Amino acid sequence: MCTENITRWCHLVSTSTPPEASKFLERTPGSRRVFEEASRYFPGGVNSAIQYFRPYPIYMVKGYGSRVWDVDENEYIDFCMAYGAMTAGHRNPAIVEAIREQVAEKGTLLGAPTPEALALAKELRKRIPALEMLRFTNSGGEATMYAVRLARAITKRDKIIKMEGAYHGAHDYLLISDKPSKYALMGSQHVPASIPDSEGTPEAVAKLTLVAHFNDLDCIEYLLKKHENEIAAIVTEPIQTNSGVIPPEAGYLKELRRLADYYGVLLIFDEVKTGFNAAPTAAHQLYGVEPDLITLGKVIGGGTPLAAFGGKEEYMEEITPIGRVVHYGTYNANPLSAAAGLACITKVFTEDTHRRMAELSVKLAKGLKEVAQDAGLTVAITQVGNMGSIFFGLDRAPRNFREAYRADKKLWYRWWLGMLAQGIIPYGGAWFEEWFISAMHTEEDVEKAIEASGELFRRFTRH
Repeated sequence: MCTENITRWCHLVSTSTPPEASKFLERTPGSRRVFEEASRYFPGGVNSAIQYFRPYPIYMVKGYGSRVWDVDENEYIDFCMAYGAMTAGHRNPAIVEAIREQVAEKGTLLGAPTPEALALAKELRKRIPALEMLRFTNSGGEATMYAVRLARAITKRDKIIKMEGAYHGAHDYLLISDKPSKYALMGSQHVPASIPDSEGTPEAVAKLTLVAHFNDLDCIEYLLKKHENEIAAIVTEPIQTNSGVIPPEAGYLKELRRLADYYGVLLIFDEVKTGFNAAPTAAHQLYGVEPDLITLGKVIGGGTPLAAFGGKEEYMEEITPIGRVVHYGTYNANPLSAAAGLACITKVFTEDTHRRMAELSVKLAKGLKEVAQDAGLTVAITQVGNMGSIFFGLDRAPRNFREAYRADKKLWYRWWLGMLAQGIIPYGGAWFEEWFISAMHTEEDVEKAIEASGELFRRFTRH
């Protein structure tokens, strides 16, 4: 991105949403300079598109606990927490010590199986009975990709169903109708269209991914009937994220389980984001519904690259070298990530810790609702476990992405920029992300976020 364009965006932001944007620009000249240089090396100046926002991203240099610091030495209370991956807290001492010991005494990558990976697998299976067997990978996207491949091999079918607005990784199988850019392209209210989110997605692959509405059993059964004996799996989060936080309605997941069994398709729960965040272990356990396959990520790596897919033993034994479903990876289950993950799960994510995180999340949700009402703003708030989200302009919680999409995104952006300018990252840099409470957040952190939001909300209703 050329300097000319950066200057144009800075001017646009500073003049279109004052005073929130002006203060942001004043606080972050160092990030702007780094962005100008980084844009000569990385497309958009970043290495993941979600890290980019207008006029430029904030470049961070360090974190500790619930705080991060940028190149301008600004301190922020962090409610993004690396999109839920760092909810143990930045530089959590227990994880730092585990990593230090592994690096200093054992090594980072040995090119062979290690006891560390086995220890983490045993701990995960103890906490999540649905994980009868599992395999580790390096990212949540890899985990969902392998889960879909496995489901297709087991069922000898090619098509899958996913939910509109749900993100399951950047691979061709599931990067369909993640965030359709225009409402007119989304398809009918009854059945969403299958829209590739990226250029370069083969049309033949996109046609194999069918799209349904979350919380809409009629829509899902319509697709199951229409494509009977062609669908391998239903892929969904038990609580939809990346559309804000959208909880399942009462009985929805149990009926989804029944439909999957009736039509002979596998039920895959993507718990990369919800696992150990929305619940003390896996979110599906909150609802008493067990999937055939499950994916995990983020928290289980303790801030290092680690994910997993697993499920019923009879299905997992289809993977090489026992079966014929290929799964490879040089860095899979590397002992550094396994050691960090084991420390995170056993030493940080206790039931008491998660209970406290959830209580702070409830406090934040209630506080945001109260200050919005006091300011005369209409908002809907959703919250499960340590996660939550705010929808400006909605008078009730959305049931699915289509309803969430109607929220006031421009007002969300003003709130988000305004919070950054006050030293608070309220959540990831898009309206469809969520907040996360970590094991190292305090009541004071939450109170500051509520107070800062209240100031902004009052300003919004005055102007």
